[in-house]
Amino acid sequence: MTFKVARKKREEEEEESSGEEAGAKKSKKEKYVDPEKLLEEYLEEVKLGLNLSYLNLDRDVFRDIIKEPFIAAVGQVKTKPKVRTIVNRLNASGDALLEYIAAKLLQTISLSKMSDEQFEFVVYHVGKLVNELAATLYAEAKRRNRPDLIDFMRSLWNQSSSLRSPVTCPKCGFRAIMPDLSCKVCGYVMQMRELKDNLHLMEQLKDMASTNPEEFKEIVSSGYLFYGSLGPSAPSRFKAESGEIYYEVILTAQEKDQLRKLYSSLQQR
Repeated sequence: MTFKVARKKREEEEEESSGEEAGAKKSKKEKYVDPEKLLEEYLEEVKLGLNLSYLNLDRDVFRDIIKEPFIAAVGQVKTKPKVRTIVNRLNASGDALLEYIAAKLLQTISLSKMSDEQFEFVVYHVGKLVNELAATLYAEAKRRNRPDLIDFMRSLWNQSSSLRSPVTCPKCGFRAIMPDLSCKVCGYVMQMRELKDNLHLMEQLKDMASTNPEEFKEIVSSGYLFYGSLGPSAPSRFKAESGEIYYEVILTAQEKDQLRKLYSSLQQR
């Protein structure tokens, strides 16, 4: 996340006209508030205003974490702004600021050395970084014996991750089984039989025999199918959506024989 755009906008809004006539030279160089010096002065009040004192961050660490968004919130001004004005601007960033702070915490402090409060903050505000960080955060939450945080991450992943899959991992409960049948979060590797049982695949194929016999026949004839967000599809009919997670499922000889017998019985009715 970057606050450069916000800073530019605020500079444009707050920059004052020099008032000098066109072509006239300035009598003296304009002086602007130094935001880094202002940060040193306001640091503790900013920490209180953002309700981050409970993280117990060292002064230097907190200054480095909040420096960029603070400078963006101050902008280029000639008159010293009040700390409440700056805090209000920071708080107006909402979740974006909290996600930024969580990411900076991860860059600054190793997970194993974070306090429980710091680790909780990162988990609760990981936001869109959940795709990249779920596996690492899950492992640390397991180490700390924090099932509550795992539950939160599972809910976040299952609702919002662009990597969520049609299949739930039997070990960690995340919808994170990838096309190679490994879990993106905990590393568990499913067997093909497990995948089929998880999807209730045979039941779905039996339904397809009645509702879509042509596609069903192709699946049985080819001996495999693709399974995506819309369910089972014959090889010639499957078209993956951009970013969609899907599986190539191979039918066993026993399964094919069972499905052929089912189709024959339906034809005789």
